[in-house]
Amino acid sequence: MTMNLPHGPGAFADPDAKPERWGGRKAQAYVQLTLATYGDLCINCGRPGATTADHIIPRADGGAVYDIDNLGPSHDKCNYSRGRKPLRPVGIPVESGMGYFT
Repeated sequence: MTMNLPHGPGAFADPDAKPERWGGRKAQAYVQLTLATYGDLCINCGRPGATTADHIIPRADGGAVYDIDNLGPSHDKCNYSRGRKPLRPVGIPVESGMGYFT
């Protein structure tokens, strides 16, 4: 069972464009736009309450910095812990490990 969470399809940056950094008022505006467009369900864990925008294609891998198609809502902790890893399907059951003790 996987959840279909709304987010952009991902977009690569224009290789001919001047490199941009993520931050400041422009980034804050894009976070608000992302949350208004896609809601507050985190694309990493699937829970509500997302407060940041995570890049679908990481910036370090050539993802577009300021493109709503390359952003999705995320919790601050989920966004930081994902780093450059690809998005994983949300809803995959995670084994608790308690079976080891029985």
